[in-house]
Amino acid sequence: MKKLVLVLFLLFLMNLVSATPAMPQPFENCMKYDNNFIENVKKDATKIQVGFVVIDPFNGQIKAMVGGENQIFGRGLNHVTEIRRQPGSAMKPFIYTVAISNGYYPTFTLLNQKFDFHGWSPSNFSENEYGGYTTLRSALAHSFNVIAGRMTTSDIAPPNQVVKFANKMGIKSRLVAVPSIALGTSEVTPLELTSAYGTIVNKGVHVSPTSIKKIEDRNNILIDKFMPIYTEAISVQTASVITNMLHSVVTSGTGRGVRRYFSYPAAGKTGTTQKYADAWYVGFTPNLVAGVWVGFDDHRIKFTNTYGQGAVAAMPIWSKFMGKVYKELNIPIKYFHIAPGVVRATFCKTTMDLGDPKIATSKCPETVSDIIISKDMPGKCEIHPEDDKIKKEKDKNSSDW
Repeated sequence: MKKLVLVLFLLFLMNLVSATPAMPQPFENCMKYDNNFIENVKKDATKIQVGFVVIDPFNGQIKAMVGGENQIFGRGLNHVTEIRRQPGSAMKPFIYTVAISNGYYPTFTLLNQKFDFHGWSPSNFSENEYGGYTTLRSALAHSFNVIAGRMTTSDIAPPNQVVKFANKMGIKSRLVAVPSIALGTSEVTPLELTSAYGTIVNKGVHVSPTSIKKIEDRNNILIDKFMPIYTEAISVQTASVITNMLHSVVTSGTGRGVRRYFSYPAAGKTGTTQKYADAWYVGFTPNLVAGVWVGFDDHRIKFTNTYGQGAVAAMPIWSKFMGKVYKELNIPIKYFHIAPGVVRATFCKTTMDLGDPKIATSKCPETVSDIIISKDMPGKCEIHPEDDKIKKEKDKNSSDW
């Protein structure tokens, strides 16, 4: 009986509260008209945030991590592990990885012109970046969006396959299998994106990132030990070709600014999202892989101009760090090597310009040399055959004598 009375009393109170007009909140009203408070909120919302992580790609050990500026308090948002943002063009290496695995190669050419695919029409960064047939190597180096879009709207790099490859290479966030995945429209964390790039430099093997090796008590008795998980994600040949192509990004593409502060072997990719919301640079050396994200905590806040590009906002952080750490820690200089099964071939430029690259003959007037997985070698050029004599059709009534 007492319980019933208590329940009825609580219901009465709830009804009374809901029927009573909401009282004004003095604190809220006070803050609403407090100019100092408003300015502090604006300042905090527009504060540029950075996430930076360095991983040993061969054992998965996290060597350095900067999750935010609040290092003393230690309870701020970790911008390496706790945010998810669109990677933009930093997603393109996974598109090209699928293409290389499907038998395509750096000198394969696609038309660098706008197209419409069921209402989706990607465009390059500027109007002067369009042209004729362009190699995959050049398209990745200069980050041409329409080329990446042509790949995910065809059997060169189907979206479902891109998702599977990216997952195996280390990206665990949910990726949506649509053509726009070519432009990095699905959100990922900086940690997983950096770890996935490590798969490329580690000859196609992904090693899960680890920050703690073991836990011991005060008596040095082992409580727990943490071992990374090794996954064979892509072939060593595919990894070798992609590494070589990403090296071109640094030597002659959107990542060439790396050379202002770091002159040793390096490969990587810039990333810039729509309206300059996020700036990325993820890259690796033969020793380390590192990723940088620069942006804002509030999705509504964005950079206002090209200073929000990955090459401007994020890449200098990466290159300055690498330049300093190689010098101060005396990290040995290593070089990228071409894997067995990857060879250098000479292609006919005429056939490349027609969108059907062929191996050059001695009669081809202009040629291009590049690497290719040996099993994916195309046929020889038929426009400039070795035997340039015109073969007459044999008369059925003629004799061989």
